[in-house]
Amino acid sequence: MRLPRFSLCLLCRQNADQILCAGCAAHLKTLIIGEHQCRQCALPLDTDIEYCGECLATPPAFDRIVAPCRYGHPLDYLIGRAKHHHCLGSARVLSALMAGYVQQYYRVLPQREWPTKVVAVPLHWRRHISRGFNQTHPLARAGARAIGLPLSRKLLKRTRATEPQQGLTRRQRLQNLHGAFVARDLKGQRVALVDDVVTTTTTAREISKVLRRAGAAEVHIWALARTPANG
Repeated sequence: MRLPRFSLCLLCRQNADQILCAGCAAHLKTLIIGEHQCRQCALPLDTDIEYCGECLATPPAFDRIVAPCRYGHPLDYLIGRAKHHHCLGSARVLSALMAGYVQQYYRVLPQREWPTKVVAVPLHWRRHISRGFNQTHPLARAGARAIGLPLSRKLLKRTRATEPQQGLTRRQRLQNLHGAFVARDLKGQRVALVDDVVTTTTTAREISKVLRRAGAAEVHIWALARTPANG
């Protein structure tokens, strides 16, 4: 991950020649998921098996989740600062992380398996106005640019306001999101859907169904982090 130059480390506030000092950057790297993860939902696993139990029992509509990190400190701090406090430094670190990993991930795949469209998980217009921005747009833009794709802003829309997903049970999360999204015609397209964190996969599963109904041939989920099963 190539980080922009800076004078003080964003995390420990010590002198640094980049936005994160070497120590904090190394701490961030400890969250990188290794080889043991579900091939479909990227759930970190303790053993070398291909798919987690949930993906086997209830296969999702998406084909794969591309997520470099487990959700934990200091990534949670950086995401919170970017999302709720408009911290540009945090947003730059996160965008660099997304771009670097997406480029690395697709470099080894034939281009016929690459996405053809990139979309961010949309906010409802009221939430967008109150927050002032959609925190997933910079991530989506960075990932799209990393492999030479444009960010498509009008292909997916949130049609109604929903409650925050945090603190809801799985059943409540499904009810909360049901019917909340619509997509334009995506016949034959391979779509990358970008979010910041994948927790229970409920959002990814619901929006993937919408994208599939709109004709998407494949759905890839791009996220900064995947929450472990006990997270």
